[in-house]
Amino acid sequence: MDVVKFTDNRDRHLPELSAMIPEVLEQAFSRCGQDRIWQEKRFPELPGDGYVFGIMPQYLPFLIHPFLDSLQTTLWERLSSLRALDRALTMRLRVSIHVGPVYDRGDPLRDRKGKTTNDAFRLLDSDQLREAMAHAEPDVTLVGAIISERIFQDVVEGGYAAIHASQFRRVVAEVLDKNFRQDAWIYLPRPTFLNGVPGAAGVHTTDKQAASTGEQATGASAVFHERVGQAFTGGTFHGDFNYRES
Repeated sequence: MDVVKFTDNRDRHLPELSAMIPEVLEQAFSRCGQDRIWQEKRFPELPGDGYVFGIMPQYLPFLIHPFLDSLQTTLWERLSSLRALDRALTMRLRVSIHVGPVYDRGDPLRDRKGKTTNDAFRLLDSDQLREAMAHAEPDVTLVGAIISERIFQDVVEGGYAAIHASQFRRVVAEVLDKNFRQDAWIYLPRPTFLNGVPGAAGVHTTDKQAASTGEQATGASAVFHERVGQAFTGGTFHGDFNYRES
């Protein structure tokens, strides 16, 4: 995982943000009752603007849910203290989850090196995950996760994670300069739209897709959960929407 637009923050805040990453992760695992995952993590590393670690495969369902939602809540609770330091200061995290064979023998020079880890990094760096976070309201959607096709099939579709498959959006994750291209699935624990542009939650029909199926795309789509200033998030609405201040 890494911090969205880490270096856009003022230089004097970067050390504090970096140090906060493992604190936030540990708190998120604790609040959702998954302390054991954090305690048993393998080959952890804090490169500065992110964090990487391994877990045993049996923990995968809990890493997807409830951890990702807990991470969103934990970051949300930290917003006020960050904004007290600097109005523009925030912490949003991109997260990637992948599964496969990994070297793990207590050797820091060799542990986690290999294709499985490389693919996890590529998923994290994919244009599709970056765009999903860029198109979401930055004051509300604080976590964006991408999981590999294998995890989606084995864990989500297999019914091992307490989260429905319809809450993920399928993408072809690409990192062009690394010649990387793989099917993957994006999940936003708290999805929003920014300027009417869909983020990553659910399946949305574009005008081009509607034309190809002979349907007419009408109105705008928006997602609503609750009021946050003048922004709203939540279930999907289609057609015209008007809001009046009472």
